[in-house]
Amino acid sequence: MTARSRPEGARAGQATLHDVARLAGVSIKTVSEVVNRTGRVTPATTARVESAVAALAYQPNLSARRLRRGTTGVIGLAVPELSMSGYFNELSALIVRAAAARGLTVLIEQTDGTREGELRALSGPRRSVMDGLLLNATALDEQDLADRLPLPPTVVLGERRLGAGLDHVTFRNEEAARLVAEHLVGLGRRRILVLGGDPTTSASAARRLDGHRAALEAAGLPFDPELVRDVGLWDHDAGHAAVVRARRDGLRFDAVAAVNDSIAIGALRALHDEGVAVPDEVAVAGIDDIVDARFTFPRLTTVDPRRDELAERAVRALTERIADPTRPAVVQEIEGYLRVRGSTLAGADRRDP
Repeated sequence: MTARSRPEGARAGQATLHDVARLAGVSIKTVSEVVNRTGRVTPATTARVESAVAALAYQPNLSARRLRRGTTGVIGLAVPELSMSGYFNELSALIVRAAAARGLTVLIEQTDGTREGELRALSGPRRSVMDGLLLNATALDEQDLADRLPLPPTVVLGERRLGAGLDHVTFRNEEAARLVAEHLVGLGRRRILVLGGDPTTSASAARRLDGHRAALEAAGLPFDPELVRDVGLWDHDAGHAAVVRARRDGLRFDAVAAVNDSIAIGALRALHDEGVAVPDEVAVAGIDDIVDARFTFPRLTTVDPRRDELAERAVRALTERIADPTRPAVVQEIEGYLRVRGSTLAGADRRDP
C-alpha cells in the first residue's frame, strides 16, 4: 500500500489503532485483541487485521501501554533444569518465541526441581518485576501455596496440580506412555523394560507408568514389577547405566520403554556397547521427541508432545490471566503424537525422519 492510499492521518510509522480498525473494517476492540493476542478472534478476521497492521506499519506503543496498565512487559519461566539438549531447553526456546510475538520478555529460572527452588521462583525478589509466571512444578503441593494466596498471575505447567484456582497447561503423560506400550506390544514385544517408571520420583513418572500398565492390561499381558527400573536422573548416563545393570542382573527383555528421550538415548548406546541389535533383538522408544532423537542410530521412536502448541497455549493463558485476574481458571491438556522410527521398526527412518 502506498502513502497515498493510507487512511487519512495515518502516516508511515504513525498509524493508530483507529487507522488499523478502519482499514480492516473491524472495531478497535478487535484490533486490540489481535495485537495483544487476547480474546477469541476468528482466523479470517485475524488475517485482515494483521494485513492492515503490516500495510500501515503499525507499531504499538508498548511503553505507554504498560505505564497505563502498571505492567512491565516481563514474564517469568521456572523450569526444573536447562541442558544443552533436552525437553525443557527446547520448550523454553519456544516459550520465548511465543512471548516475543506478544512483545514480552521472558526471565528464565532453573529450580533444580526442588521445593525451595520453586518457592523462590513463585515469591522471590525477581517476581516483583514480572507481570506473571509460567511455573513447571515438580515439588510443590497445594499446601505450599495456602499461605501465598492470592497469587499474582500464574500458569502451572507439567503434571503436578496445585489447586483448582490456577490455570494449568499440561501434556497427556499417561496417554503418551500408552501409545508407546501399544506400539511395542503390537510389534510382538512381550517383556518391556520401563526405565524411569518409579511412581515415587515424580508425578510424570507415575502417570507414564499408569499409561504403560493400562496398555498391558488392555492387551491381556501381565505387569511385571521386575521390569520397572528407577534410574535417578532422567539423562543419558542414567539410561545407559540402567540397561547395563539389567543385563548384568540377567533380566530378559525384548523392548525398552523409557520415560523420556534422554534415558532412551542412553539405553540405545548401552545396547550398542553390549552388542545387542536394535530393533531386531531389543526395540527402544522414548517420550518427548527432542532434537537428538532424530540423530541417533537408528533414529529414536518417541512421542511428540507438541511443545510448540504447549508453549503457545501457556503464554496465551498467562497473558489472558494478566489481562483479567478474575476470570475462571482453565486446564488444557495437549495430546501427543507417536513418531515411529528405526529404533522399533526397521526401515521406518525412511518414513518419519
